[in-house]
Amino acid sequence: MIKFTCRHYIASKPCVFNKIDGSECPTCRHFSEYNDRVLFIKLDAIGDVLRSASLLPAIIGRHDRAYLAWLTATESVDLVMMLSYVDEVIGLSDGGLARVMTGGWDFVYSLSNDLSSASLATTARAKKATVGYYVEDGIIKPTNAAAERWLEMAAFDRLKRANTQTYQHHMLSILEADEAEIPPPALVIGDDLVRAAKARMNELFGDRMRPRIAVNIGAGSRWPKKMLNAAEICRYLRLLRDRIDADVILVGGAAEAEKAREILARFDASDPVKVALTERSVPQFVALLNETDVLLCGDTLALHIATAIGLPAVAVFGPTSAAEIADFDGLVAKAWTNRLDCLVCYGDCAKGDNCMSLLDPAALVDLTQAQLARGRRNPL
Repeated sequence: MIKFTCRHYIASKPCVFNKIDGSECPTCRHFSEYNDRVLFIKLDAIGDVLRSASLLPAIIGRHDRAYLAWLTATESVDLVMMLSYVDEVIGLSDGGLARVMTGGWDFVYSLSNDLSSASLATTARAKKATVGYYVEDGIIKPTNAAAERWLEMAAFDRLKRANTQTYQHHMLSILEADEAEIPPPALVIGDDLVRAAKARMNELFGDRMRPRIAVNIGAGSRWPKKMLNAAEICRYLRLLRDRIDADVILVGGAAEAEKAREILARFDASDPVKVALTERSVPQFVALLNETDVLLCGDTLALHIATAIGLPAVAVFGPTSAAEIADFDGLVAKAWTNRLDCLVCYGDCAKGDNCMSLLDPAALVDLTQAQLARGRRNPL
């Protein structure tokens, strides 16, 4: 009675269509049969997880009616569940490892050059092919020349700094896929999240119809100079206030609470600068950004969310590579200083004049104005 090869079949509970209209397998008009079983492994930082979703159309296109399962770290599960093209999300846990080992995968894609991901790819035992990286004799091995080049870029700073190609370009080369137009990631925001985000914005700004500019104030602990510090953000906001009649919302996570207080302390209550941190929920963060018109950020998760929801962004770069970030036909406007030769250091420093402090706030406002004039597609 059950059609086990339907991509909507869950086993542990009714499928979505049984809940919606009472459909059952023998007569169901929603039956979607799959053939190739594909495992995609991505355990990296959550921003890297999201940017990897640009590769899914190319992967799906390589297979006959693919069923795609995505193995990811626990912190990324909620975000991956919002992605188009993904049939199953597997969190990295004891149960997830059992699923990987017994999933009967035809193909495994492991595009991260780390031993954990490559070891899991080897454990998954693809029937037909593993693409990217695997482990042999305890050593990570590439499956082709493009994967080897990515390993070399990770090993040698000289090559990383010299790179001019996007991350997606390198990954598509590993996939041996044609690089036509690289799509941004595709996120789907639930109606409940949309309503909650609209209500939160209304609490902050009322129903006034002015542009909303989001500033993602965080940088993460690994590379603090991925984003302007509090004083630099304030200089940007004062120039912005003088030139653009807009509301400003400071966004980020729980780690940004003190930085947000420091910024707000430099403005009067009458200034249109508000804080809306999302302390626990990545989907709530996505929905909140979806209610804005332009984003200023560093090379962080917020930037990749912006590309996935069609939100024009101004992104500042210092310790990480601007070249690796796709601009998606101008959706991302990039900014960095040309006064230093130490960019793309993938580190931190104590220089008084550094990659963030040397950025011109007036130039960032110019870019913000240009991105605001560009407009955005209708919020999801």
